Amino acid sequence: MSKIQIRTTKKVGETPLYMRMKIDDKAVWVNLMLNVDIEKWNAAASSEKKISNLLDKLGHSKKISDIEFAIKDLRRRHRLTKETVSAAVDSIVLAEKRAVLLEQEERREKFVKNSKYNFRNSLDYYVNSAVDGSRRHSYGDSFAHFSLNILKQFRRIMFEYLDSHPFEWADINKPLVDGFIAYLEDYGYCKSTIQRYMGAFHAFVLYAENQGWHTNTTAKAYIRYAPARDEDMKDKIYLSKEEIQALYDMKLTGFDEQVRDVFLIGCYTGLRYSDLCRITKSCIGETASGTPVLRLIQHKTKAPVIIPILDDNLIVLLKKYDYNVPKILDVSINRNIKNTLAILSCKVPSLAKKERTILTLPEKKMEKEAREKGLEPFEYDKEGHPLKERWEMVSLHTARRTFITNVYLSGKFSVEFMMSLSGHKKYDTFKKYVRLSLDEYADDIAKNADNCLF
Repeated sequence: MSKIQIRTTKKVGETPLYMRMKIDDKAVWVNLMLNVDIEKWNAAASSEKKISNLLDKLGHSKKISDIEFAIKDLRRRHRLTKETVSAAVDSIVLAEKRAVLLEQEERREKFVKNSKYNFRNSLDYYVNSAVDGSRRHSYGDSFAHFSLNILKQFRRIMFEYLDSHPFEWADINKPLVDGFIAYLEDYGYCKSTIQRYMGAFHAFVLYAENQGWHTNTTAKAYIRYAPARDEDMKDKIYLSKEEIQALYDMKLTGFDEQVRDVFLIGCYTGLRYSDLCRITKSCIGETASGTPVLRLIQHKTKAPVIIPILDDNLIVLLKKYDYNVPKILDVSINRNIKNTLAILSCKVPSLAKKERTILTLPEKKMEKEAREKGLEPFEYDKEGHPLKERWEMVSLHTARRTFITNVYLSGKFSVEFMMSLSGHKKYDTFKKYVRLSLDEYADDIAKNADNCLF
């Protein structure tokens, strides 16, 4: 393989590959128009085999081979110039992209021709175009995995509703929207989930109006749903510093240990799952003052975040994996961490404390089936709220909530500082992560008042 390199001083992000060659006895660099992740390239640069494996994984190897063949052919025919080489690169690299764009355009034209913009087909196209990347956010980024899941779930539910309650664009009014909300509530979805689906509904109707797919300009005004109140939310807990330390000290091996460690790294950094699994050695550094920090470009927001390393336990955990956090599916972490905390609750009674929660849709269905058999699978308090032991309410997202809440409880940092750590841009979003009970808020006020409030 010819000499392939990157030419940038940046440490993160993507950059194109360049090929060094001679044209008319002058050394020139040719942009191959094939991008690589800078961190991954630098990690592989010490070995030709690693570079070859990386290029294979990215699907670049065949294109580079085709480019080399084209250059040899141009040299053989004495037509080798920088312009002819660039034209050959353009033809080889962009051929696949042009084919994809052509296919998308043909599909769009077919959609326009056949669907006549009816509601069902419009929704199908709206979701599919987000999934395949031909439709993006207004600022150019593709949709995140979580957003795509919401879109696909909304489409499935709306199609089921259309089967029994058919309607078209012109039919969307307040009674229709109220009926759809009632359908979701009767089905058993919690209020926070309904709020997500109504958000997807509103965004779709607005997009369709802007595209000229319908002329019902009042439709978007009817698609509203009250934000879920705090008591309507499930999975509200956070772990205390003592519980985190007990989990850290717990003797585990194998997969159980890896899951525990990833969860704890989340507790010590507050990173989202999409960022946790991207931590590498290059993320660890120091500030100009010598403070050890973790630097990362957030996957969701594309914004940089710098997190000071506040606990030596975090360094121990990262060193254990040579700073490459194990990549484990979030569903596996959610299931396994509950099992681990259930065992730990025998030694840490606070994990077995029962608290109010909201039943998930599968749990509601299970409860219904159990009651038909005369069984009561869940315990309720006197006010009719379902109760669960705290360990049952833990998920991977609890780690992010734990970090934010414990930083808040320290009372040492401003809201602006805490938001810089969590990566939140809006205060309303940030404050939802501070999971304190009313008793804890009262304790916090008394602590800060120091007996001299009045």
